[in-house]
Amino acid sequence: MAVFLISYDLRKPDYDYQPLYDALDEIKAKHLQDSVWGVRTTRSAESICDALWQHMHNQKDRLFVVPFDKDQQYKSKNAITKLKDL
Repeated sequence: MAVFLISYDLRKPDYDYQPLYDALDEIKAKHLQDSVWGVRTTRSAESICDALWQHMHNQKDRLFVVPFDKDQQYKSKNAITKLKDL
């Protein structure tokens, strides 16, 4: 299974994005920061992106899904500490 970071910009604050949050829960993503989530899954980045994008409002919203290798060096202060749990 691979670990992915999911990041988004939601450009329509008055829109109900609850279906997006429900979809993140459905794939068992963990909320790491305001708009950053992490997930361990057998799915591909494309599959995750497609599943989430259908719950975004319009072309002004942004979505980024990238594989994360926990064995690579990274540094974090008061952030993404939950990655070790993925």
